Amino acid sequence: MRGGGKPNPASSNISYGPDDQFANRILDRSERREVIANLQSAVVGPTDDPARPARFGVRWEDVRSAAVAAGAKFELAVLSVEADPDDSSKTVELVSIREVPVSLLVRRAPAPEIYTATVTAGLFEEHAELAADFLDAFNVSMRTFGAKPGWTGLKNE
Repeated sequence: MRGGGKPNPASSNISYGPDDQFANRILDRSERREVIANLQSAVVGPTDDPARPARFGVRWEDVRSAAVAAGAKFELAVLSVEADPDDSSKTVELVSIREVPVSLLVRRAPAPEIYTATVTAGLFEEHAELAADFLDAFNVSMRTFGAKPGWTGLKNE
């Protein structure tokens, strides 16, 4: 403590009540304007890019979320999501409650398609109906997520 004063409560973790000059700070109008101006000056880049639905109805970034949502209907749990090094495809491994393995392969495609997907189900791909139904649900889920406002990182979207 310097000069016999009270230590700063942020560093000492001691509160001296509602009249403590360090604990409470109410800004006047000019101080609020100054704080807002400082925060606005710290923003780099455009600020007029609001979240919006996907331009072509789907977003590459939604693959994992869409797989989770689509899998819930079929009691499928996502075990892993792996992207290749250049992020041009993603493999989603799932398993059913009856331990049927399901594999979803999603490949990037040029706009406006954005992706193509294939599904296999079963050790020997013997669960073709489950694979087809899950693929349909995945495509619906991708459209559902694409309809929600968000930002895109894709150059082709």
